[in-house]
Amino acid sequence: MNSQLAERAQPGAISNPNTFAEYLTFVFKENSNTDDVKEIFAKIQVIEKSIAQKDLTAQLSLTIGISNHGWSTVFPDIQVPALLHDFIEMKDGERHFPSTPGDVFIMIKSERMDLNFQAAKYIAAALQPVATLIEDIQGFKYLDNRDMIDFVDGTENPKDEARYNAVLVADDSDIHQGGSYLTVQRYVDRQGLWDKQATEYQEQVIGRTKLDDIELDDDVKPAWAHNNKSKVIIDDQEIKMLRQNRPFGNAMEHGTMFVGFAASPEILDISLKQMIYADDNGDYDRLLDFVDAKTGTHYFIPSQTLMNTFAD
Repeated sequence: MNSQLAERAQPGAISNPNTFAEYLTFVFKENSNTDDVKEIFAKIQVIEKSIAQKDLTAQLSLTIGISNHGWSTVFPDIQVPALLHDFIEMKDGERHFPSTPGDVFIMIKSERMDLNFQAAKYIAAALQPVATLIEDIQGFKYLDNRDMIDFVDGTENPKDEARYNAVLVADDSDIHQGGSYLTVQRYVDRQGLWDKQATEYQEQVIGRTKLDDIELDDDVKPAWAHNNKSKVIIDDQEIKMLRQNRPFGNAMEHGTMFVGFAASPEILDISLKQMIYADDNGDYDRLLDFVDAKTGTHYFIPSQTLMNTFAD
């Protein structure tokens, strides 16, 4: 069953991150017309195929997400996915997860930054009559899949059948099966403050060793470690998500694009709440002392089955 769902999924939603990624966030203009939008989405699929053919080894793919706010403009005749909702702002003390605009999110990924850029340029031009591009972030693989604070990211991503279970929607109307829920946040590192911390404390914050990426033993790892607080446990079972995070930026400002896929947005919401809100012991995700979330939006990744209706 899960392999059948995988055949219906947008390929980029269930495949591994590539070396380069570009993340585009669009907001529809007030006068945007559904017929125009559908025509443009058909054109975007042509753009993807055309650029992908230039170098098949680059594995270029587009993954398209639609927010709750943008759904009626793109799919006015199709019921909203059952669990799709707006990202809800979260605050606790100095920690803040803002809720920010976004109607359409497009992740372009491949092994070539130049092909990603060309796709982004043509997609932005195609959508310009109906939508405003409000953010364009270029991500990249850093060293051996490390984030900019020098720890390996995405170590615990599920694989194969476990990934399909974690990511793909099975319990919804037929047209939404094979879709996925996505949460996007852009984090900026407080690099100077992080660099002042001893390596031992950094390892406690992350919950893994820095050099060789080994998880700390439970008797050593604090309750407030990132990989404790971000982990979702329901009925004594860990519920996984797929992170396609990528670092972004330069020496002046840099951070991580959190790009998390799950079969239910509840999993993503639980993880974020555990991270930001202090529990009865006062514990929260200490990584949030060293990074600032600048954006926050939920999307639904329609099944490829639904996306193919634009071509029709």
